[in-house]
Amino acid sequence: MSISNNSSPNVSLQKSNGLPPELPPTDDYGQLLPQLLSEPRAGRVGWGVSWITNALSIFKDNFLLWLGIGVVYLIIAMVMSAMPIINFVFSLISFVFVGGIIKGADAQVTGKELRFDHLFSAFSTHLLPLIVLFVLYMAALIIAFIPIGIILIVVSHVMGGIGNVDSMMTAEQIGAGSIIAILLVLLFSMIAFFFLFVMVWFAPALIVLHNIAPTEAMKMSVKGCLKNILPLFVFSLLLPLLALLSILFTLGFAILVVVPVGMITYYTSYRDVWTDQPLSDI
Repeated sequence: MSISNNSSPNVSLQKSNGLPPELPPTDDYGQLLPQLLSEPRAGRVGWGVSWITNALSIFKDNFLLWLGIGVVYLIIAMVMSAMPIINFVFSLISFVFVGGIIKGADAQVTGKELRFDHLFSAFSTHLLPLIVLFVLYMAALIIAFIPIGIILIVVSHVMGGIGNVDSMMTAEQIGAGSIIAILLVLLFSMIAFFFLFVMVWFAPALIVLHNIAPTEAMKMSVKGCLKNILPLFVFSLLLPLLALLSILFTLGFAILVVVPVGMITYYTSYRDVWTDQPLSDI
């Protein structure tokens, strides 16, 4: 009598090439590290506030070290910005410093050690992609402001004809046209600012923490921002206001806190929108 084999086939945990599967990365205690989502998470309006408060909490937990990082960054920024040609170089590598801050914040939050040299860490790991990100940003800036430049040229040409006796336009017409032109300039400026903001906001974190290519990181940044318009709106209003008030009421000393905290918000917002382990309540 034959015996039929109804047992299920063995399931192999190996890849087709014979190698074991890649397991998600964990920290020193075996806890899963934040994983990149395939699609951005849509957050609540209150996230615009929590991105700032979470950044303040990260800063407070390593107060002296973050303060030192902020002071050194400000000194570098002031010295390099004051020197011709060198100031352009500083602009070119500005996202590299941002990338270092993001890596430092990620190290601290995921249980690793925050080090002072995190400020410069992206120079050795992601220098080229972050410079490419800045170049693409500048190219978009130039393209976005071409319409504004054209409007300003037209306005200047029209205003130059006010004193011309042969001009067919009355002063009232020129005044109304100037007001319309100014409103158009403001409108185009707001649209351009929003476009540039959403294009690069999440990109540095995606590049340094997930090795995403600059162009893809920019696309993902736009997608993440468009899905979180309301919290971004609250954040973009609240952060500059708090920064301005704190600097005014401390005679400028608060800038030592405002700069690193502001840069840490690149990380706190990324964690909420693009990872499976958000820092804010969902």
